[in-house]
Formats: sequence, structure tokens, C-alpha cells
Amino acid sequence: MRTVTITDSGAISTFDVHCFGSGSPHIVFTAGVHGNEYGGIYVAERLLELFSKNPPQKGTVTIIPRCNPAASRCGTRRSPFDSVDMNRIFPGDEKSSITHKVAAALWTETADADYIVDLHCCGQHGTPYILSTFEEHPKAGALAQMITLDVVIRSEGTPGQLFTTSCRERGQAALVIEIPSGPATGAIHEAATEQVYQGVLDMLRGMEVLPSQVRGSSPVFYGPLCDVNAPEAGLWKPSACRGTIADQGHVLGRMGDQDVVMPEKGVVMAVRPKGYLFTDDLWAVIYAPAL
Repeated sequence: MRTVTITDSGAISTFDVHCFGSGSPHIVFTAGVHGNEYGGIYVAERLLELFSKNPPQKGTVTIIPRCNPAASRCGTRRSPFDSVDMNRIFPGDEKSSITHKVAAALWTETADADYIVDLHCCGQHGTPYILSTFEEHPKAGALAQMITLDVVIRSEGTPGQLFTTSCRERGQAALVIEIPSGPATGAIHEAATEQVYQGVLDMLRGMEVLPSQVRGSSPVFYGPLCDVNAPEAGLWKPSACRGTIADQGHVLGRMGDQDVVMPEKGVVMAVRPKGYLFTDDLWAVIYAPAL
């Protein structure tokens, strides 16, 4: 293990880098870029425990389980030092504030990776998915195909994210895995983290980094995430289940005496639980359209 230390005007931030094995392929797992996304940290720490006892049979695995430890300690998305969202500023800037400097250090640590898997969380009402710029970067799509989760979502390619910037500026195969969070700060969604952990193990088996055969099935690729909003404020009564495929017109739930329906065929990714919706926040369901 190596500890990377970054300082700025009296503030100190560190992150630990764990490397196992040698040679190619080189797979890097990052987590905790957003400090309050503990599901990703948990999966990364499980991988760390695995490789501490069972070194890769092929290639190199690097794990950075807490990329933004100050934010993680505070239970916040952004660093308490400068309130900067780290996942909007890659490749970082060594001459700017501390979060920019940490991003620059992470950019250096991931420079020689063949593959980057960045672990994040998507809120407690969702289902796990892979986020990939697969249409723009076929190598990233090929990587996503190896992870045995159900769904790959097409990313719109927000600038400054670690995975999009790695694909565009360095030609690496990089993606995000989004994991539903637990119901409170620091909580994890045990079933979702297990599903993601097993999907990542299958990726590593397919690369021959781990022994044994791939056990799961390849994912299905979908378009970008879209909201289905309720027609008005009031009591939302859902009937759809997250993770299910729904045809156009399928009833997702009711708002008062009105049905809320699927606007096109796709997969239901998140369903808001029964409760009151308000005019400034009317989303009821998040879905991804079929391709």
C-alpha cells in the first residue's frame, strides 16, 4: 500500500493506493470520489480483502477505495475544504484548490490503466447499473459487456467525470457502476452491493485475472436515463417494480385518479415509494429506453 498526500493552505488530504500482481491487463477500481457514496467504498474494500488473500493469477489490480476521504469522513458528496465536486473536474489541476489537486493526483495514479471501473451510488430507490459511453467509445462498451449486471445505460458523457475524461483524453476503457445506497448516511444496500461485487468478479474471471468460469449473463444496453413525472402534486401510488421491462403505455402508478404510464418501451430503473409529491419535484419513475 502507498499513501498519497496532498496539501493546500494548511488542509491535508490523503488516499491509499493498493496494488496487486504485475503486468497486463491493468485494472483500476476507484470508489468514494463522492464521499457519501458508501456502497462503492464497500465493494472496493471487499475487492481489497479478496486480493489481499488471493493475488491475481494474471495482470495487475489497483484499488483506491476512498478517493475523497475528507468528504467520506464527513458523510458529504463534496470535500469539506472547498465544496468542489471532484467528479466534474478531471483531469484536475495541481495549481488550484485541494480537490483539484486530489483529482490531479488520481489522474496520475490511473494513467497506465487499461481498464477503469469507478464505483458510485445512485440513491436508495434505484437498481444497479453500468454507465458507459459505449456508442462513443467501443472499448468502454466491450468492458461493460464483461460485467454481469442486468443493465448498461448510455451516458451522455458529462465533461470532467473520471470515466468520460479517461475515455476521451487517454483512450482507456472506463465506466461507472452505480449502486443503490442504503436508507441513511453510511448505510449500504447489502443485496445491491453483493450483486455488483459478483458482476465485477465475473469481469475479472473473463479477463483471467481470477480463476474459474464466468457465472452470470451479459447485460442489455439501453439509452440514457429519463424521468417520468407525475401530472401534478399529490399522493403518488406506485405499481411498477424497478428492474422490470415495460412496454409503452404500461401503468407505472397513479396520481389521484390519473394513471402515470410508460412513455416508451424500456427498463424501469427507479421507482419513488408511495408518498406525497410536490410541484418542484414531480419525478415518479426513472427509466431507460430500449435501443
